[in-house]
Order: sequence, then C-alpha cells, then structure tokens
Amino acid sequence: MRFARITLGLLLTLAGLAATVAGAVAAFWLVGPDNTISTPSREFASSGLAVVTAPTLLDRHGPTLHVNASGDKPLFVGIGQDLDVRDYLAGSAHTRLTRFEPPGTFGTQDLRGRSGKLTPPGQLDWWVAQSASGSQSVSWPMQDGRYEVVVMNADGTPAVGAQVSFGVQVHRLFGICLLVLGAGVLVLALGLALMFRRRKVAVAADTQSTTEIPLPVTSRIPVLVPVVASTSDDNAPAYRVSPFAPERVSPFAQQTQPKPAAAKLKPAVVKPAPTPVPAAPMFMSAAAVARAKSPALIGAGASQRHDEPVDRAETLETTETTETVERAEAVETETVPLAASPEFEKSDEAVRRTAALLASGALLLTTTSCGLMPPKNSLAAPDSRPAVTLADAQAVVQRYNQLNNQANQTRDAKLSATIEGNPTLAQTQAGFVIGRKLDAAGKDVSKPFSYTDPEIGAPQFASYPMRFVVSSGVSNAPGNRQLGVWQRENAGSPWLLTHSVYPPKGVELPSVDGMRTPDKSDLSKLQSQPATVAKDLATYLTGGPNAPQSKLFTPSPALSSMLKLRATTKANDTAEPYIASVTDAFLPSGEPLTFITSSGDALVFLTLTEQYLQRVEPGSNAYWTSGEATAFSSMVKYTQSLHQDYLHQVALVIPTKSTDEAVRVLSIDPQLIGAGGD
Repeated sequence: MRFARITLGLLLTLAGLAATVAGAVAAFWLVGPDNTISTPSREFASSGLAVVTAPTLLDRHGPTLHVNASGDKPLFVGIGQDLDVRDYLAGSAHTRLTRFEPPGTFGTQDLRGRSGKLTPPGQLDWWVAQSASGSQSVSWPMQDGRYEVVVMNADGTPAVGAQVSFGVQVHRLFGICLLVLGAGVLVLALGLALMFRRRKVAVAADTQSTTEIPLPVTSRIPVLVPVVASTSDDNAPAYRVSPFAPERVSPFAQQTQPKPAAAKLKPAVVKPAPTPVPAAPMFMSAAAVARAKSPALIGAGASQRHDEPVDRAETLETTETTETVERAEAVETETVPLAASPEFEKSDEAVRRTAALLASGALLLTTTSCGLMPPKNSLAAPDSRPAVTLADAQAVVQRYNQLNNQANQTRDAKLSATIEGNPTLAQTQAGFVIGRKLDAAGKDVSKPFSYTDPEIGAPQFASYPMRFVVSSGVSNAPGNRQLGVWQRENAGSPWLLTHSVYPPKGVELPSVDGMRTPDKSDLSKLQSQPATVAKDLATYLTGGPNAPQSKLFTPSPALSSMLKLRATTKANDTAEPYIASVTDAFLPSGEPLTFITSSGDALVFLTLTEQYLQRVEPGSNAYWTSGEATAFSSMVKYTQSLHQDYLHQVALVIPTKSTDEAVRVLSIDPQLIGAGGD
C-alpha cells in the first residue's frame, strides 16, 4: 500500500504542478481580467485597396472579436458579410489573410485587380460593425455565418499599411483560468501529502521511560485471579499471580511439596504451607494498568465472596484449570485477512475519497470549459440578408429628402444622379430641361417637400442588386401617397430611388411588411406573369378603353383620366388640316420589378414608353410652337411627322389565382422626355 500511495501521490503532484503552471500562465499572461486572448500586433501591408480576412478564419460565433489598427494614414476597420465584402472588392487588388497559426502568424495571398479609388467605406451602410470617426478599432459579437474583417484607407485609396492586432473576448474565461489554477494547487497539495505521509506508531512511556509491550488485538491480558482464603490460615495472601503466568512465583519463596491425589479426598485438616512470596511485577505504563484493572477482563472469581466456605483443594484445582485456559487463549493470535484489516480499510477509504475529489474537479472543469468553447458556424445555406435595416432605410429616405430639395431648387441633374436612378432619374432630368425652357427665370421651381412616415419593406437578398420598398406620405400632397423602390446596384454604390409613383389615398395599397422576392412557386400561384401583364397593359393603353385587354384590369383614377385625355387630343389633332393621322403606341420597357406581399399577391413596378405620333399632310410643314415639347424641339420644321415621347411609371397588383380578381392598377405617372419629328 505504501508503494501505491507514493505512486499516486507522484502522479497527482505532476498533474497539479502542470495545472498550476498552465492556469497561472493562462490567467495572468494570455488572458487577463478582461477575458480577452489577444494576438501580438502584426504589420500588414498591401499595394492594393484593402487587407481582408478569408471567411474561413471567422469560423466560430459567440465571443466578441476586437480588432485594433494603426497606421500613417487614417484607417477604416469594418466587418461585413462575405456577400457584401466580396462584391465591394470584386475586381480590385487587395491582400487576403488565408490562415492563422497561433500565437500571431498569418498566411497571406495577394489578389490582382484594379487599383482605382473605391467608394469610401464609411459611406456604406452594410457593415455589421465599423470603426467610428477618428477611431481605428472595432468590437463585434461574432455571429453565425460568413463574415470578413476589412482594413483599408478611410478614403478608399490604394496602398494600405497598418499595424493590426486581433483579440477574442470569451465570457468567464479569466475565472475559469483561476479555477484551473486553484484546482492545480489543490491537486499538488494532495499529491505531496500522499507522498510524504507516514503511519503513526503508538509510543507510550511512563515516568521511568518503560515501554509497554504491545499486545495482540484478540489476546487476553493476564489478570490477578483471587484465591479463596483458607479457614486454616487467615494470614495467607488472598491471591498469588505473576503478570505473565499464574505458576510463576518468586525464586526466594519457600516451595511447597505437591500433594498426593488421595489427599484431595481426605477431609482431615491439612497443615498450611509456607506463604509464597509473589514475584516482583514488571514496571507497567499507566495505560496498561488501566486495561488490567478493567472489570471486563477480570474473571468470575473476582466476584466471589472471600468468606464463603469453599473447599481449598477444589478451589486450587479450578484456579489452575482457569489459568491454563487463559494462558492458552493468551498465546493464540487470531489471523485476519489483509482486505479486512483496519489499516487496509483506512487506506482504501482515502483512495476512494481522493478519486471522488479528482473526479468532481475534473467534471467541474470539463463542464465550465465546454461551456466556454465557442460553437462552430453551422449556416450551410448561401449568405442572404435583408436588403437594409429599418434604421438605415429611414436614413436613406431622410438623405433623399434633403438632397432632392437642393437639386430641385437649382435644377441640378448631377446632384439628382447621386440619389436617383432610372427610370425616375430620366423623368427628373427631363423635368429640369422643361423647367429651364419654360421658366428661365427660375420663378416656378417646385417647393420643398419630403416623404413622411415611411413604411419599409426589405426583402432578403443573396446577391446584388438589392432593393427595398417604401410607402410614405407626401408633405405637399396630402391627398396622395408615395410608393417607391430604392435600389443598390453593387456593394460600393449608393441607394438610388429608381421607381416612384403617387397613388391617391383612396386607392388601397398592399402592406409592405413581410415583403419578399418571388420564387417559382410564388409566380406559379399568380393569375398572370408580370412580363405578360406589362404587355397586356401596353396593348390596353394603345387600344383605349374598348380594347379586349381592358377586361383584365381595374384602372386607377389616373389611368382613366389619361385615356380620356388621349382620346380628346387625338380627335382634336386629326381635325387639323395639316395632320393626316394620329397614332398613340405604348410599349413595355425593361424588366418588371416584382415583390410578393404577405397575402401572396404580387406588387409589380413596370415602365412603359409611349410615342404620340402625328403624320403631316404631304406638302405641309409642321413644328412645335408651344408647350413642353418645345424644350426638346423648338422652331424646327418637319415635313413627315411630329412625335412626343413619354415615359410612364406604373405600379399594379397581380392577385393570386384563388381570388379570381382583375389586375389592379394603383397608379400611372407619365413624364414627357422628348419631342421631335421627321
């Protein structure tokens, strides 16, 4: 057992020493009270536009990632989804960090491409985390998915140079390191205690330093056996005994002759023998004397009254027999198995307690450590996200309100191009051309207005371009609402208002909440496909109210008014002597934008072109003398035809097959964009 105890103690000592050192190093060197494991600062340089991590490096989520950068130029530090970062840097030269080897070694890969200036990253809203103005650090709770860290110049120029360090903050990590340190100290102490523990040996000494001879556990201690007093000799001692054997007497005592056997039967009075002198007892310790005087060890004769008449010969014989049995019992020693000995049981209990303590500590450390291990990313589907957050969408609308009013006041088409895209931009620019022609003094500029209380519908997208829908009020037109689509062509471009119509408040608009992009199953449930609806609508407008396709639509008030106006204009122009005939043709332009509402219906934005053509009588000359058309063609004589070109934006709802309803036209908004002739 001593060898097993020392072996176990040595193993525990080594394990405790290792845990103590590891816990101390982890707690006070690697981690620290902020629960953060940090890499040394490392210099990253790129002749391209950015230094970016591969998405495989951030393969776990849960902890907080800290990135700190410093350099000679103002730097931008941002974290974005792979689909945004990949599109933003597509075709541009940059450096990618492909692997990480602790404590601070990175593998890099240089990607070739364009080195032209990019849109300053701080102007983009798709970063999930970015450094604040004047700061070059970012903290981000890591999320499940494909994300990348980007370090680049704040102005989007090439040649990036930065000292970068990364840190991962894990909750309760410092406490766990201290727990490992404490467990290591405890195991170390336990191991040392087992190695240097010695069994205690009972040593007792009396005042004369006499050592008591240890007795067998089951042996009996010799006792003083009383002897009944003989009636013939009142001076005889009441007992005679040695501490070791009843037969032993002092060598100086007078020896008595043994009696013949027949003497036991004679009642005659026997002459008393000389009194033997008891042997001098050995010195005994206080503990031995106490045990010798214990009532439990004194024979039955001790309770016998001395004054009872007992035959002395019978008493002596009985005493001798009792003493013989006691000597035999004193010599015999009981043999006990090793597994049942008290020493073995105590050692086994100590081992069990040690094992239980170690198992409990290991279970505690395992439980707490497993709770700290960040889970691996599990999103297997392609990256996708809402086109915009609610806050970012509201910021986009607010920015549009500000810049649009500035552009309208000065009829600045370039400024409008920073916030609008076609077809809305084409209508705006045409309106500026007409305004400068008809209002050269600038007295009839539009009054400032804004889109109020915007409601945002942001579908999920896995690639660019991305779009979101806004339904809002109009500050200078309380009887109308604005329904528009904002689009971002790529990750580096701004949000632009591409489609915008103004249905009256009396028209029921679909809810933009929960709006999504359509898939094949969504389109199969519609009464008609969006492209087919666009063609049918163009045919309907070309043929007028009596066209067969008119039965497929429920027109808006603006559409009905436009058809009446076109019919009246055609009749008046045909009555002119220099006009031979008039035609009005509509055609769909571009691909319809389709969104599926929460009810399953489709909200569709489409564009139509219209050419209003007047054929001139042979031998006649015609030209535009007034109106908006003169902004595009003024005082130019044409001999064959005159034409006006319009661009229409339309919003409509295509119901599902289950409703059996007609397509509802929400609004149609025309704008003259050109005029001329042959």
